[in-house]
This record gives sequence, structure tokens and C-alpha cells, in this order.
Amino acid sequence: MAPQATGMPVGRWTLVRQRLAEYPEAVAFISFLLIFAFFSVVNENFLTPISISNILTFGSITGIVVIGVALLMISGEFDLSVGSNFAVASYVFAITLNAGVPPVLAMIAALATSTFLGLMNGVVVVYTRIPSFIATLGTLLAYRGIARALGQGKFATYKGEPPFLFTILNGSLDPLNQLFTPPAIFRMSILWFLLLALIMSYVLLRTRYGNWVYATGGNPDAARAQGVPVAMVKLINFTIAGGLAGLASVIQFAHRTSVDPLRGAGMELIAVAAAVIGGVKLTGGYGTVLGAAVGILIIQMLDQGLVLLQVPVQVFQAFVGLLIIVAVISNTYLARTS
Repeated sequence: MAPQATGMPVGRWTLVRQRLAEYPEAVAFISFLLIFAFFSVVNENFLTPISISNILTFGSITGIVVIGVALLMISGEFDLSVGSNFAVASYVFAITLNAGVPPVLAMIAALATSTFLGLMNGVVVVYTRIPSFIATLGTLLAYRGIARALGQGKFATYKGEPPFLFTILNGSLDPLNQLFTPPAIFRMSILWFLLLALIMSYVLLRTRYGNWVYATGGNPDAARAQGVPVAMVKLINFTIAGGLAGLASVIQFAHRTSVDPLRGAGMELIAVAAAVIGGVKLTGGYGTVLGAAVGILIIQMLDQGLVLLQVPVQVFQAFVGLLIIVAVISNTYLARTS
């Protein structure tokens, strides 16, 4: 067959496309580099330490939530309640701290609450067989109601001296920040995000459980026939998603020391968008945690770059929507067998 107009033989391009399809995060990395290069050229302030630290610091909180959401999506399910769960955990942390509970125990209470709420999502989905999109849309509203009830519709602010736990969770990385003039704003949340992304990537790509996750999302009936405990995998992933939402909220609270009734609103959509941009398929069975982590950094980089260009927030939302469409089309095309 004659080469196409591009000059590249059809067979060779097919081989390249199939090779790229072996790396679900490929489109995300390429997008990241292109967007990074664009903003670096059009705005001289984009490459400053403050700008880069802004991207990493603010992206890391939602990024921790994205890790859990991506893992769940790869197993074929959704959790639209993570933003509301985030708010509940923040209120539990604030209320228990103000009640005089030791900080570590207060954190455990918040994480136990968010993990339990995640598990409840899994129980509802697995044992009633209600689609997770519908089930967690319901718990999104229910958990938001719990958050409002806990805070009585008001802000909850920690009134004491910041404990050392706050420094561990989200303290300023001053030795690094002071290397720059003016100082950057790198925080501990970045390290927690990177550590969790690496751990969950290892679990997903190098363990039997990771194989179970892919099998569950790809074809649950075939996975079940091969002895994969599909129900258990889904329950565990819902629990992880809830627990990571709680951890992210505790880490954020350690910096802001307050929570409002709308905390985490819309986070679930950003998390799903980041996962899709990062190469995770909405149908399950495909994607990586690292790709999803790059996805949230792309979204945060877009936010930072457009702010520096003084572009309205509505345009940012349009860019994110366009990226989702491009990511889905690209990954679908790469996954074609011919």
C-alpha cells in the first residue's frame, strides 16, 4: 500500500499508535508539555518559583482525591460524593479539635468517618447493583447535608495554637522556599501527593491486586469467572476513595484551619476530569494513577496560566471541557486495534 500524504507508511503509524496505547498516560504527558511550553512563552511570570509552587501546592490537595477517584474508575465505578465527603471530614476534624481531642486522635476520627462513608458507597453499589453514578449522586447530596448539619450551616475554625501535626500534614517547606526571591510557597501537601501517587501506582501496576482492579473494570464477568473477587475489589476501592478524600481534607485544614459548608463542592467533577485527561477510560479497565496525577496538574496549570493572562474563569472551564473531549477522542483512537 502506498504511503499516505504525511509520508509515513500506514503500517508504521499503526505500530506507533499501538505502542502509545500501551501507555494510557501518554496523551496526558504530551498535553502537559505542550501547555507548559505555551504558557512559558506567552507569559514571563509563568516560570517563576511562586507560579510553579502555586500549581503544585493547590493541585496536590485535589490530586490526593484524584488518586482515589482514578483507582475507582479503573475498576469501573464512580464516586461523585468525594467533595461532600471532603467537607464532612473537615468538620469532624475541626469539631473534635475544638472539643480538646488530641490532634492525632482528631485526625483518626476524621479519616475513620470519611473511610466509612466511602465504604457505605461501596455497599450500596455492590449489594443493590444501583449504578454508582446514580448511587453516589444521591450520597453527594446526603453527605453534603451531613456536613451542613455538623457545622450548623456555619464556618468551623480551629481556635487553638497550631499543633505540630499541622506542620507534618501541610507545613511550609521553608528551606526550599527561601532559596528563591521572592520566596516560593511549596508545602508538605506536595510531598504527600507525590508519595501517595507513587505508592498507588506501584499497587496498581506491580501487584496482584492491581491486576484484579484492571480485570474488574475491563470485564467483571470474565474476571469473576477467573476467581477475581470483584465485589471485594469494588468495596476496597470505594473505601480508598473515601479515605483519600478525608486525608486531603485534613491536610487542607492543617493549612487553612477553617471549613465552610461548601468546602469541596465541585471537587468530584474536577477529579473525574483529571482522571479522564490523564488517560483513564470512563468505561473502566484502562488508565494509570500517574496519568491521573498529571491530569490534575494540567488542570491546575491551566488555571494558573489563564489567571496570569487575566482570562475570565468561564474560559478556564471551557478549556477544561475541551481537554476532556480531546483526551477521550485521543485515547479511543489509540486503543483501536486497526
